[in-house]
Amino acid sequence: MLADHQVVAVERALHLLETRGGVVLADDVGLGKSFVAAEVMRRFNAVETELIVPNALIPQWRATLVQFAVDACISTHDSIDAALPKPVRRLVVVDEAHAFRNPATQRYASLARRTAGARVLLVTATPLCNSVEDLEALIRLIARDDLLADLGVPSIDVAFERRDVERLVSALVIRRDRSVLPQSLQFGALERRVIRHPVLYLGGIDDLTFPLVQDHAILRRFLRRRLESSEAAFTESVRRQLRFYERALGAIAAGRTLPKHEYRRSFAHEEDKAEYQDVLFWELFAPPGELEPDLILVEMRKLEALMAAARAAPATKRSMLQETLTGDPTLIFTGSVATARDLQAALKCGLVTSRDRSALHAFENGRIQTLVSTDVASEGLNLQRAAVIVHYDIPWNPVKLDQRNGRAHRIGQTRDLVRAIYFFPETRETRIVETIARKNRTRRKVLKQSESQTPEARSHTLRPRITRASACTRLAAVPDALAKRHKAGIEQLMSELPLTDLLALVQLEA
Repeated sequence: MLADHQVVAVERALHLLETRGGVVLADDVGLGKSFVAAEVMRRFNAVETELIVPNALIPQWRATLVQFAVDACISTHDSIDAALPKPVRRLVVVDEAHAFRNPATQRYASLARRTAGARVLLVTATPLCNSVEDLEALIRLIARDDLLADLGVPSIDVAFERRDVERLVSALVIRRDRSVLPQSLQFGALERRVIRHPVLYLGGIDDLTFPLVQDHAILRRFLRRRLESSEAAFTESVRRQLRFYERALGAIAAGRTLPKHEYRRSFAHEEDKAEYQDVLFWELFAPPGELEPDLILVEMRKLEALMAAARAAPATKRSMLQETLTGDPTLIFTGSVATARDLQAALKCGLVTSRDRSALHAFENGRIQTLVSTDVASEGLNLQRAAVIVHYDIPWNPVKLDQRNGRAHRIGQTRDLVRAIYFFPETRETRIVETIARKNRTRRKVLKQSESQTPEARSHTLRPRITRASACTRLAAVPDALAKRHKAGIEQLMSELPLTDLLALVQLEA
C-alpha cells in the first residue's frame, strides 16, 4: 500500500529507532506521514505500542490502524497516561507532535514521563513553528546531550545554543518535500495570490485604560488583531470584556476581592476561550485592590461606544471575499469563531466548529461548495475536493498556513492547480506580515538539511554537558539502554522518582 518514498521513510525511521532511540518524521504536508507511521508501528518489534494523537483525529487514526493491522493503545494529547511506564520494549508514536514544543507545559512533562525508556517516533510536518527552540524541545524528547558525538556533535545543547544544527537535523529528522514523489503521485501546483484589505480604524482603542490588567500595549494590539479579522470578532471581544466588568462591579459592591477564576468564568463556554485565557487573562490580570467603580463604569462606556462603531461599519473585507469566490469548492480559514460564524451567515455556506463537523462530510460529498472553519480543520484531514484555500485571517504561527494548504494540496489532488488566497491587512499596526516572514526565514534556514560536510569538518573540542539526569545515571551505573532514551523524560523521572523505581525502567536490552 505504500509508495516508494514512504517505504524509504519507513526503513530510515526503523533504523533510527534501533540505533538512536528516536526520530522526527517531518515530511512536508500531504506526503502521507500517517501511512509511514502506521507501517513503522506494524514492523517495529515492540511489546507495547502507544499512539498519542489530537482528539479530533482519533476516528481517522483508528481506521488507519485497522488498515495496517496494528494493535496500539490510543490516547489524546490531553489524556496521556501518567502511570509509570512498564519496563518492556515500547514504541510511542506522537502525531502532530508540534503541540509539544513548549517544555514549560504540563502536557510536555506528561509526554516526557510517558516516553521515558521507550523508542519514540514524533510525527509533524511543522517541527519548527516560531523559533529554533521548538525543534530543540522535540529533540530533547528523543535524544540525550551526547547522542550524536560519533557524528561530530559532542553536545546537542551547545549545537542549539550556537544555532549550528544542520548535522543534527540530518541525523534525527526525516524531512522531504514533494520532489520525492513519483510522477504517478505528483499533485498540481499551488498558485498564491495576496489580497490587501483595509482595517477599520477606531481611535478610541488608544483611550482605553484597562483598569484590571497590567499590560495595556499587548491588549491594544490584541484588539487590533481582532479588527483585522472582522468587526464581528472585535465586537465579540468587547462584549466579553463588558461581561467581566459587570462581574467586577458586583464583586466590589459585595466588598470582596475578585479572584482570577472570575475572569475565566466570564469567558466560559466559548469555543475559542483558550486563546483569550492563554494570551491575556493569566499573564495580564492584576488583582483590583482599591478600585473605584467609577473607573470601571467609564471604561465600559468607552467599550460600548467602540462596539457601536464596529457594528455600524461596512464589512469591507467580507465584501472583498465575496467578490473573490468563483463557485469552485473553497475552504475558508479564519482565526476567530466569531468571524467564521459571520462569514457563514453572509455566504450561506458550511461551518465547521469544534463541536459540529457535519459540514465536513457535506463538503466532501459535494452537497456544499464553500466551507468556513477556524484552524480546527487545518490538521490531519483529507479535503482534496477543494480547489481554493482562503486564508481569511493570517495566523501568528506561519506553519498553520502550510497546514491549511495541505488539506487540499496533497497526494490525491487531481487538479493541475490549487489556488491559495491570502488576506493581508493594509495597516502595519500588528506587524503580522513581518512576523510570519521572519519566522519563515528561520524555519527554512534551520530545517535545510546539509550532508555536504563530513564529521571531521566539525570541531571536536566541545564536551557534552553533564545534566543532573546523566550524572545520576552514570553514578548509579545505569545501563546505556536507559541513557540513550530521551533527555527530557529522564530528567522528568529523576525529579519525581526514587532511584529504585528509575532502575526498574532499564530492564530492556542493553
